[in-house]
Amino acid sequence: CGSLAGERWGLQVGRCEHGACVSQGRGGTRSPLTLGVLESAISLLLLLPLMAGAPDLHRLGSPTSLLATAFLLSVVLDSAWLLTQEQQDLPAVKPDASLNVKFDPQTTKLTWDCKENTTYGECVLIHKEKGLIKKKVKQNDCQCTFPDCSLHGGVTLTVEVSTNQRRLSEVLVYTNPGKEGTAAENFSCVIYDADFMNCSWAKGRAAPDDVQYFLYVRSKKRIERECPRYLKDSRTHVGCHLRDLSGLTSYSYFLVNGTSQEAGIQFFDSVLLLKEIEQYNPPDNISVQCNASHCLIQWEKPRTRQARSNRELQYQLDIQRWRDTSSSRSQLIIVFGDSGNRYNFPKPGSKAKHTVKIRTADARKARWGAWSPPVEFGSEEPESSLVYIYVMVVLGTLVCGLTLGCLFKRFLKTHRLFPPVPQIKDKLNDNQQVDHEMLWEKFTHEAGKGDKEEVLTVETVSEAPAKL
Repeated sequence: CGSLAGERWGLQVGRCEHGACVSQGRGGTRSPLTLGVLESAISLLLLLPLMAGAPDLHRLGSPTSLLATAFLLSVVLDSAWLLTQEQQDLPAVKPDASLNVKFDPQTTKLTWDCKENTTYGECVLIHKEKGLIKKKVKQNDCQCTFPDCSLHGGVTLTVEVSTNQRRLSEVLVYTNPGKEGTAAENFSCVIYDADFMNCSWAKGRAAPDDVQYFLYVRSKKRIERECPRYLKDSRTHVGCHLRDLSGLTSYSYFLVNGTSQEAGIQFFDSVLLLKEIEQYNPPDNISVQCNASHCLIQWEKPRTRQARSNRELQYQLDIQRWRDTSSSRSQLIIVFGDSGNRYNFPKPGSKAKHTVKIRTADARKARWGAWSPPVEFGSEEPESSLVYIYVMVVLGTLVCGLTLGCLFKRFLKTHRLFPPVPQIKDKLNDNQQVDHEMLWEKFTHEAGKGDKEEVLTVETVSEAPAKL
């Protein structure tokens, strides 16, 4: 009952294990005697209302009531005195204790002064974007190293160690040194052609005119190198070109710091996953084979900076009619790499001709690269349409009409310029019956060509008149 009452009233009551009671509060360890006295006092306090119902105790001024009250007060005061003595004997955290914590942003290492008999240690880095980053400290070790993270926004670091039953803690706030607004802005990098990388940034809005920026790249193995080729704008470095990416790991740390004679320049840093900033090349060896029902489009995986499986890539196909660049008629098709780097396109009409272009991106982030050169497939003859036929008929009709009109107009002009000359009518020779005459010589000549005929000669004999 005493333990339950202590918990209800908010007192620090411990638990009993193997015959000894250990407190779970912040005061430390309690002796069994002190805790026993405390529990007895609490039990008497709980029994006091029950005792008040006795005949001799219901009156406030009775001797028995006064005796019981005095006994309870003595027990409670004695327990409080014992608790105060134990709290004074326990070691506490000294407010003036210092660990002399130091932080190196270049190596992200946190160090402090070592203490004897260190039994526990923990380092905590509080980041604005990533939250809490905790690291356990080995026994008798006085340092911890955090993974690479961006520090230009400032971080808060905490060290907690336990030594000789004392707990020491110290907080260090790290800020970006320099004038506000002088750091590089709009920083970005892109990898292309699998072997090259370009990084670019802009001058800070509050940076002085003589500011100069420098880029450093550090791999996960803590190998750091400066940019070999800077891109300049008015003598200020605003970009970097790297041709050798062999020393970079999957995660790399990028740092852009600056110098100036007029003011302190803040730095900008970032941790980039290289496969997310890589712009992949178009696929290789694109081929198209058509049959009676469909056209099979195939390609090969492009070369990347690091080996990538088919499932890590995706492709976009742009299929459109030949010589038709309008976006309304093009078809953009997404094909994932696990499909075998192929796509079946339904075969168009017998006289249709199409082109296909393909580009590549990461399967988890659609950062598309450049398009491949267009590959033609389908019939060599362009597809005829009703509009084309209609236009040709109209043009033919117009040409024929213009031609006939020109000829008719020219004929009228010629008739007006050269009218026919009138002639004298020949009444003597103008006999139409001549044409119908047939020459005897020609008839006899033609007739002689046939069979021979007998010609009879007939003579007419006139009779003499009769004599009277």
